Amino acid sequence: MPNPVMLFQRGDLRLSLQEQEKGLIHEIEAVPEDHVLHVDEAAWAMALAERWAVEAPTLKVADIWMDEPQPVQVDVSWDHYRRVISDPSRPAYVPGHQTTVHIPFSGEKHVFQLRPSSYTLNPPHANVSDRELRLVIEYPDDNPANIKAETDELVKKVEQHLDAARMDIEYWNSGLLNTAQMAIRSRRERIERHHAHVQQTGLPVGPRRDPSKTYIVDVIVRRPAPPLPAANQERPMELEPVLADDIYDHILAVIRQHTLSMEQSPHTYAGMGEEDRRRVILDALNTHYRGLATAEAFNFGGKTDIRIAHDGRNLFIAECKFWSGQKGFIETLDQLFNYQAWRDTKLAVLMFVREHDLTTIIERGRAALEAHPQFVSLERPASETELRATMRWRGDGRRRADLNVFFISTPTE
Repeated sequence: MPNPVMLFQRGDLRLSLQEQEKGLIHEIEAVPEDHVLHVDEAAWAMALAERWAVEAPTLKVADIWMDEPQPVQVDVSWDHYRRVISDPSRPAYVPGHQTTVHIPFSGEKHVFQLRPSSYTLNPPHANVSDRELRLVIEYPDDNPANIKAETDELVKKVEQHLDAARMDIEYWNSGLLNTAQMAIRSRRERIERHHAHVQQTGLPVGPRRDPSKTYIVDVIVRRPAPPLPAANQERPMELEPVLADDIYDHILAVIRQHTLSMEQSPHTYAGMGEEDRRRVILDALNTHYRGLATAEAFNFGGKTDIRIAHDGRNLFIAECKFWSGQKGFIETLDQLFNYQAWRDTKLAVLMFVREHDLTTIIERGRAALEAHPQFVSLERPASETELRATMRWRGDGRRRADLNVFFISTPTE
């Protein structure tokens, strides 16, 4: 059990709430323009205010419980008034017991770290977990602790600070609706002014289309985010752009076809590193798809990934790596989830395997995938050398991503 920490001292609650407000405004600035123009402003503002509101913690005093006390050796070197301590600078142990008192709470645990506008110079000490405060009480057997009194004292001090924190939070929450309304109205006005400016040019927007390839923008479907309210029925809301499932399956089929060629002609690709192999896959995909504003739908989003971006977010991300063990595979998965993406982003991982025992590698990959924090469930893959899974995005259990992992046999001999 870690040492208890001072509560309500790690930062300023008001400043933290101001940063929270910036997050609400950033969300309004990040959604597509069509949504801002078509959504029911009042309903969206209400949903934003409800979702970004902070819930102050409430101690569940009636549910407090304690662990069975366990025997321990207790250091009493500090107790030189009641004991004969020959050297107070060194520990002096006597038999004793230790227990942990659990104080459940509801609400957001981070509030316990932040200093409200009113506080004392003698803050409470405790350990904070996701759903409870923990008070560790240790005492020598010849001087038992008053566990109930120490618990009541902690609750009293915590409640004193929470009363002040609740006042700060309630005042801030009460202004969220107005903040959301003003931010929505401001962005809508800016969008309308910009559209009017573009229309004044009299020029068509976007290049002429090449009918020989499918434009990614034509196969995008849009899905409303779960927290957002329904749009005006007369003007359908458009929100998050995602690739249609059949297009994702076709993209995987193109990758599958070209990785099979790599397996069947190992000498052709033996001298290629990750970057060269990515280029082969990239060129193959761009023979089928084009972008609207650029010549290629698929492009490099850095040194390590292939992706499709739309409206500044990623719709498809693929990583190409040589298998280097479960740790390297997990790092590749983590890298995928570090990208900024829409809720239903499609993902792919291409693992080039130099080892000969491909079946064992796939089993290790499956075990690592199932143990990953973002893992939700396994789906049926298209072949025995692939894994298919549904994943969640960090920090938002409602956001899902489809992941397909290819294991490509490319032995060195």
